[in-house]
Amino acid sequence: MVRSNAFAHLAVMGLGVTAFYYQQKQQAISRVGQDAPIARFTEDTKPGPGSALLAIINLSIQFFVVYTCLAIARTMNQLYGNAAAAQKLFESATLTVNYAPMLCVLFLGARMRAEQLAGKDTDTYMLPTAETRSAMQWAAFAVLVQVVMVLAIPFFTGELSVPVDADGNVDVEKLGEKMNKTVSGLLTLVRYATLAVLYGATIYVVYGIHTMEAPAAVYPDGTPPVSPAVGATINLTSQFFIIYLLLAVSRTYVQFAGPGPAVNKLIGSLQLAAFTVNMAPMLCILFIGARMRALQIDPVNGSPQPWAQNCFWACAYSILVQALMVILLPYTSPTAVAVRGDFEGDVKFTGIEGGFASFCTAVRYIALFALYGGFVAVCYSIFTIEAANPADTPKLSPAMQCVMNLSTQYFFVYGLLFFAQTFRNFTGSEFAGKVAQVMDGARATVMYAPMLSIIFVAGRMRALQLSQASDGSIPSTAGPPVWVQECMFLSTWSVLVQLILVIVLSCLYTVEMDVDGNVKTPADTGKVTGYVLNGLRYFSMIAMYGGSCAILYGTYYLNPENCQPYSYEGLHPAIAIPAPGGLDEALGKAADIAPTPGAF
Repeated sequence: MVRSNAFAHLAVMGLGVTAFYYQQKQQAISRVGQDAPIARFTEDTKPGPGSALLAIINLSIQFFVVYTCLAIARTMNQLYGNAAAAQKLFESATLTVNYAPMLCVLFLGARMRAEQLAGKDTDTYMLPTAETRSAMQWAAFAVLVQVVMVLAIPFFTGELSVPVDADGNVDVEKLGEKMNKTVSGLLTLVRYATLAVLYGATIYVVYGIHTMEAPAAVYPDGTPPVSPAVGATINLTSQFFIIYLLLAVSRTYVQFAGPGPAVNKLIGSLQLAAFTVNMAPMLCILFIGARMRALQIDPVNGSPQPWAQNCFWACAYSILVQALMVILLPYTSPTAVAVRGDFEGDVKFTGIEGGFASFCTAVRYIALFALYGGFVAVCYSIFTIEAANPADTPKLSPAMQCVMNLSTQYFFVYGLLFFAQTFRNFTGSEFAGKVAQVMDGARATVMYAPMLSIIFVAGRMRALQLSQASDGSIPSTAGPPVWVQECMFLSTWSVLVQLILVIVLSCLYTVEMDVDGNVKTPADTGKVTGYVLNGLRYFSMIAMYGGSCAILYGTYYLNPENCQPYSYEGLHPAIAIPAPGGLDEALGKAADIAPTPGAF
């Protein structure tokens, strides 16, 4: 009886706290609405989503739909063992969206360039140009065609497993053995037409960024140069697609002319070179984030610190140096060979001796230190950049807070892996080898970081466009709706939880990962531990995929009335999702989600 009364008291107290919380929140929202400026747009007069945003949403939907279907198929197969064929199909489909993150950051760069030249009024001055906007759409749909091909082929072959090459393109040569020659020939034609459209459209977007002219009304003295952030993004995008284009051309040559020692050597080098540019999307989104933070502080002339801009180029050229070494070194000596290193982005060189070997090793480590050092410096610049009057410095936006968190997770894994592996190579330390092994397993947990960061930034850019005040200015507290930002927090937390699980469990058990980056329950754990781990695993999956879908939905259907500072409605009046991280608080900054759900 006493226990029942205690539970009743607790229940009443809980209801009272919830009611008080809800009342305080509604009062705070009411106060904020009274203090908000007059909005420039309404739901009826708002500009439509631009071509860049539509293309990014297109690619993001492809990316997350394919991976969501794969996660569902893998879960069903694990629980009931009846979805193995569907799992293989969607595993093949995931390889077709390899281009999505890199294309998205290029489109973000084009959009930022247009906003820079048009003074935020891109609709009036029709920037980017119509041709550039069309190229974005063509590139996005070229990737979609590849996805549709993978999903449709089983209807012709009767098998759910679809062969694809290492670049995510349908391997029509292998398909020719399983289907009608006429259909196979048609698929071959579609494949090469799709590749031509993809690369042609990408090249045109890069061309469009460089040739975009500023309106005389905005820049009477002429078009300003491309910002270092966008320039470095174009640099990395060019590296990425040039390498993949050369690889596609080489493989096409082998398909029609047959293999040979020279072309086989080139393909091997290009495959490793492609491996070195896998970090490019995460670097690009970090550069764009730094540029957005600078423009938040100074909307007209905002630029990251000069030393931070130099770090953009240091990161970009460190990857270029590695890619060139991988491609050219095998041709310096008959015995020289470039081989995949111990972790992603690392390449080792064998078959060379003497001073040249020492030189190549030195260049390799200089490039890697430039990459990780540049990343750390760019992150530091985002947190420490200030307005001319430090008191006027706006708070760090939730979108950028989440991007910084994901970037830190991403490069923490790769950076610690690099240093642990390097220390083990020089000292033979078993502990360093264990650390490297743990970080190698953790790599799969941060594979979604680039794509998540892209949709965070895209959502914020769209919100800033719609939340303009009637005088054309952007309020300092402008941003996406609170519930969209809470979904950003939720997605970021889900990746962080998985990363912590990997690190902690790797210290206690032998941990395996599935290809989605989820921790598999160790075989030697107890039943309760297994239930907890599986619960965390599936909760993290639902949080990440659900949060991503909600962000994409909120970005596309965004209205000025529900953007900040005109509305502060969260996901639920009694639920506050805290912002992940803590670096901004350590530096005296906070997210501009004010008033935050947890502050009422």
